[in-house]
Amino acid sequence: MKRISSKATVYLIDGSNFSRSFWDGSRAGKPDALEAEFLNWLDSVSRLEVLRASSFRVVFDGEFRPVRGLANPSMTVCFSGSESADDFLLERSYFLVKEGVRCVIVSNDREIREKAAGDKVPSIPCDVFYRLCDSELRKESR
Repeated sequence: MKRISSKATVYLIDGSNFSRSFWDGSRAGKPDALEAEFLNWLDSVSRLEVLRASSFRVVFDGEFRPVRGLANPSMTVCFSGSESADDFLLERSYFLVKEGVRCVIVSNDREIREKAAGDKVPSIPCDVFYRLCDSELRKESR
């Protein structure tokens, strides 16, 4: 994949997995700081022209906790509660696909991605999504 698609897509993002995989060293690994930094980055990504028609549903493991204060209509943050975030992502992706909604799971978790493939749900690793989005961010900042 060389570019992020401009087609309307619901990106179902494994928030805990993504935030920990990219921002580990930046704030000494504190989960709250990592999550906030990730969400700030995603806020910038969601405002890219190429992704204007898309939406981003971030699922964090565990119970509700305050993670950010900025409102963004294209971003939804939720918590898996007692359910695993993996099951949460897979269930929602399956429903969206059955309803004819274009969606992509973003996770580094190989098991989630394999299960998604079994349900014919596309997925991409976090690092690929990050690179594609970061490339678009750099283009727009010129």
